Amino acid sequence: MVLSQSTIYKGKRLFLFLLSLVTFPKPCILLQEDGYFLQLSRLRLRSPHQLSFSLFKETQCCLRCLQYTGCKSVNFDMRDGRCEINFFGPQSHGVKTEVNQTWVLYYKPNAEDRELMLRATAGNGISVRDTWLGTTKPPPAEDACISMATGACSTHYRNPKIDLWNTLPIVQVFLELYKEGSLVMFMTFNGTASNIENWMSPSRLLSSSWTKLSLDAHFTYFSLTGDSYCSCVFLIQQSYGECVNDTGWFVVLDPFLTPPDCCKWSYLPEKPKFVYSMDDNMTTFQDGHVGFADVLALYVKYE
Repeated sequence: MVLSQSTIYKGKRLFLFLLSLVTFPKPCILLQEDGYFLQLSRLRLRSPHQLSFSLFKETQCCLRCLQYTGCKSVNFDMRDGRCEINFFGPQSHGVKTEVNQTWVLYYKPNAEDRELMLRATAGNGISVRDTWLGTTKPPPAEDACISMATGACSTHYRNPKIDLWNTLPIVQVFLELYKEGSLVMFMTFNGTASNIENWMSPSRLLSSSWTKLSLDAHFTYFSLTGDSYCSCVFLIQQSYGECVNDTGWFVVLDPFLTPPDCCKWSYLPEKPKFVYSMDDNMTTFQDGHVGFADVLALYVKYE
């Protein structure tokens, strides 16, 4: 008799459940080795739409996730055995992530519908543009660099699939900013037949968190390369106004030596800086209502 894959899968779950009822030194290790979950220590995903259970062992928590259709990850509190079932993963759009010493995150690596290509950290002195283009190699990324939590990652994470961009069936590109683990800005672009530079253009923009960002507007810059002379990259600038009245939506201030004839607003310490308009419209970069994000993330979605 040949057992079906579904029967084998159910048998594995039953075995793991029985195993979870006894003491086991590394409770979720078999679930990890079998490809069900990956572990990220000191991280917790937050949402008002979580299910919470008490007095669970780690494996019981992971197995409870397998019982819920749509469960993509679990949070487990090592102190009191609290288990939280999440219907989202660390790469889900807009998920809030926090660094917490007592929690462990287990997530299904194949449950996400998009893939992280770049996770850049503000203030670490490493060029975002050159990391993205592959002309500089940042230090090795920690496992937690797939999380958007502030402080979870000290370097930039670059997915090696970026170098295969032209061969990938990419249909959408997502550019997102996070502050204190929460999403504060997003843009979605048409990624079909794009390359690693031209996906960021006004003609490809599908949606954004700014409702007044009009595709009919004239832009001084709307590109990944931006104003490279002044190290202003991933730049969406509406108009020049002799520096003090320069208006725009978003810019990454890369950590290069800025020439003395560049604008004052590009001279900021602890680069890179992820600067964005906090209004629903463009703002002046120098004295306007701008925010500074902790994390920049780029995702892709495949057809």
